[in-house]
Amino acid sequence: MRARELVDCIRRKLGRVSGLHSLILYGSLVRGDFIPGTSDIDFFVVLEIGANPDSVLRKVRPVLEECSSPFKPIEVDVAWEWLQNLSDPLNLGYPYKFLTIYQRDFRENHLVVIGNDILELLPDYELSQVLPDRLNAMERNLERFAENRKMLHILAGETARLLAFLSGSTLRKDEVIHTLMKLNDTDAVRIFQGYLQGRKEEFDETFLRAFVVSRIEKLRKEISVSSKPLSQPKGVHPRERRKSS
Repeated sequence: MRARELVDCIRRKLGRVSGLHSLILYGSLVRGDFIPGTSDIDFFVVLEIGANPDSVLRKVRPVLEECSSPFKPIEVDVAWEWLQNLSDPLNLGYPYKFLTIYQRDFRENHLVVIGNDILELLPDYELSQVLPDRLNAMERNLERFAENRKMLHILAGETARLLAFLSGSTLRKDEVIHTLMKLNDTDAVRIFQGYLQGRKEEFDETFLRAFVVSRIEKLRKEISVSSKPLSQPKGVHPRERRKSS
């Protein structure tokens, strides 16, 4: 299993890091649908009270990048949060998608690299709690990326994925495509397939914006029809994303 190889490499090279409560690998490499040159490798750093985020990340990131490089990710993504904020990431810390709307996938597809697991600390959100903020954030990003076609395509791909997820799909890329096909949403299929192929197909900016706006309107209707906990099968917030630089 490639994810285990990565975990073993990090454990050999990193050693003890003061202030680090947990280092967790999650996402496509653990899920089994990682695509070299297209997918990110995703890590989550949980910090103890009083830790210096910059100091911890300076020690951790070079090792993560070194051990990840053989897998050829498009990016090594390192998110971080304070341990005490995990009891309610939606309101206390930064509401990462993997801790809120996609929490079920995180629960099912993560490996603890160093430290302790955090699943027992996480709240069991309902869709009606997390979807409104997520859609509002997507609308804000639509304005932020107004002149950036690449980022508009990424946003449109995320919109398509969310639509599939709310229709019963997991986050596996093949299942997302299959679900979008079942929905007969040809635009969503084209956009998501193009997203997986490294965004080589250039979509018109007007088309991408119209797609995102129309699907956000469709997704908002989900708020009133589902109140299932997102950590169970079938089932952000306007703050700056916490990523190491």
